[in-house]
Amino acid sequence: MNNENTPSRPFIQRKRWLRWLAGMIVGNLTIAILYYGTGLLLRAIPYESGGDLILWPSFFLVPMFGGLVASYIWRRLNPRISGTIGGAVGTTLLGIVGAAIVFKEGIICLIIFSPLLLVVILAGTLIGRIWFKGDPTLLRCSVLPLLAVMAIGEPLTRTNQPRVVTDELVIHASSAKIWPELTAFPTIPEPPAFWLFRIGLPYPQSTTNVGDFVGADRRCIFSGGAVFKETIAEFVPRVKLTFDIVQIPKDPELMGHLSPTRGEFRLRDNGDGTCTLIGSTWYTLHVRPLWYFDWWTQYIFRAVHLRVMEDIRRRAEAAS
Repeated sequence: MNNENTPSRPFIQRKRWLRWLAGMIVGNLTIAILYYGTGLLLRAIPYESGGDLILWPSFFLVPMFGGLVASYIWRRLNPRISGTIGGAVGTTLLGIVGAAIVFKEGIICLIIFSPLLLVVILAGTLIGRIWFKGDPTLLRCSVLPLLAVMAIGEPLTRTNQPRVVTDELVIHASSAKIWPELTAFPTIPEPPAFWLFRIGLPYPQSTTNVGDFVGADRRCIFSGGAVFKETIAEFVPRVKLTFDIVQIPKDPELMGHLSPTRGEFRLRDNGDGTCTLIGSTWYTLHVRPLWYFDWWTQYIFRAVHLRVMEDIRRRAEAAS
């Protein structure tokens, strides 16, 4: 016997999807509102007065709380773990799209940011799945204290000191052949091989300078018209070229996230007809957690170094 008041299966499925979507939207709205509040606090409490102690915990706790809110909305769906994971992925993707539209974040920053954001949101949704399903006593006694330690403990290891990444490349040529090729170089003809360069991250194309002396101006020209203005700080022919980076382009992938401050090329004669070219970049990161974003920063700087150094190697060896 059919019951005309019994909802149809398509209607039930539509209601389930609407609840999933509602959780994703409300979770992201919660994250946006809390981040906005954190931003207001940081304007009132500068970094040197402890503002960074607020910012880093908010990175972990705010998206996690957003995941917790989403999980609360999904609780009546009795989701399986696979469903919760799918909901966390959807919440993350929706948040990334929103950040790109509202905050004008660069695509590369969002790619770098998204894995960590997904992990944190997923942690919140999985905690919520347990918390809102039954007795959360075990959760309170084990997971939550661990999360509190993570949120509070990281600032104790934080440093705002400049960091450095260094790479080396052996060149089969003398320093006399290599040196003219590294002080300034024409447009690099090879297309970029590094995957982030291929999808839009600016990459080095050429370098110009007004002279080989301390105080001379340099320009490191990247794709898309991005120009790093530099000044030579140390010049030892065939040995060392050090330059201060005095102005960075107004690129959304850099502004507010990273400050490169100095670059250097050094040549070491190996005594066998080859030289080792050593490239270094000094920088300061303004995003947290430091351990995560520093890995990405060094990964990208190494790609920049090797693109330039490989071009220097090709030209020097061709001239030998």
